[in-house]
Amino acid sequence: MMDMIKNGLFTALTMLLLAGCYQDAGPGYAIHDSKYSGITQNGDPMAADAGPGPCVLDSWSGLIWEVKTGQPGLQDWRNTYSWYNPNEQHGELDYRGSRDGGQCTGSDCDTWDYIRAVNDAGLCGYQDWRLPLRDELASISDPRKAETPPTFNQEFFPFGQPDEYWSANDYQFRWDAAWVWNYQFGHDRVDWKKEPKRVRLVRGEALNLDKIKD
Repeated sequence: MMDMIKNGLFTALTMLLLAGCYQDAGPGYAIHDSKYSGITQNGDPMAADAGPGPCVLDSWSGLIWEVKTGQPGLQDWRNTYSWYNPNEQHGELDYRGSRDGGQCTGSDCDTWDYIRAVNDAGLCGYQDWRLPLRDELASISDPRKAETPPTFNQEFFPFGQPDEYWSANDYQFRWDAAWVWNYQFGHDRVDWKKEPKRVRLVRGEALNLDKIKD
């Protein structure tokens, strides 16, 4: 489909745009080496040299991120989800997405039910976890690692995969599509909401981030 943004098509452009954002608003790509710190299950900060916790604080953006586990269950890194939000517009065109279309344990396998289950569990003492925006997913993607993916800081995101993660952003030109961030190549693209993909939840209000326009 002509509307769909294919893997690699905008990689170079995205890298340039991200570089421009960092030059204007931040200290550069090296910030990925030092901006993270762990958060305990009780919501307390961990020592800088303590490594990852069940959650991670990005001190540059102010966001707190979910950390996946290697154990079967709700936050297993192997889980996948279809994109679904029952609050989206629906009528002749149904923007809500697809229910329970992934493969997971601990909740129904769509983004809405996963968010609800994590909030019910009170991950790291919080109950306001949400699906990240596209620019927020971009903020934890290190362009220097595009040749050796995943483009996560693997010390603090130890189960991060070189794969695609859902954002909260609809694709404005297609009712049944939404934006993802690809942590293999370090860029965004669009895919069908029914496709099973990975999810990494976030909480808080982002600082220092320019919104990426659709």
